[in-house]
Amino acid sequence: MSQHTTNIRAFVVAATSSADEMVRAYCGMVAIELVLKQVTGLTDHNIPSALNLFAHRFAVGNKQGCKVRLNALSTQLSNALKSISVQGKDGLARFAPSESYPYIRYTRHAADGWSSPSTTHEQVKTLAELVCSTRSYLTTKFQKPL
Repeated sequence: MSQHTTNIRAFVVAATSSADEMVRAYCGMVAIELVLKQVTGLTDHNIPSALNLFAHRFAVGNKQGCKVRLNALSTQLSNALKSISVQGKDGLARFAPSESYPYIRYTRHAADGWSSPSTTHEQVKTLAELVCSTRSYLTTKFQKPL
């Protein structure tokens, strides 16, 4: 039994039901993080790194071919996160670090009138789609509750 089953379920519901792509991306990342914390010992918010570790540990035997897909998802998530412009603590724009997805809470959306660099709807949509693909892959191939 999962230690965070209730929390995982709650974030999955938000990740699948929200009309907002940023909410879907963020809540999906929280759910992935909670699952990966249990199976890899993840101690931070570095989901791309944890996906690589997960692939190394669990994509073995008849799931050997899954390593390539998990590593690709890790790279794609890392790149998508690094493309999101956020408000730094100093008030200046910076890009979200791939090792700490919670920064996306402070996204500088172009639609809000932020000067460059700002984040386009397409960038948020890409991130949300990658998070959904990652959740789906972990559920389908590894029976994780995402």
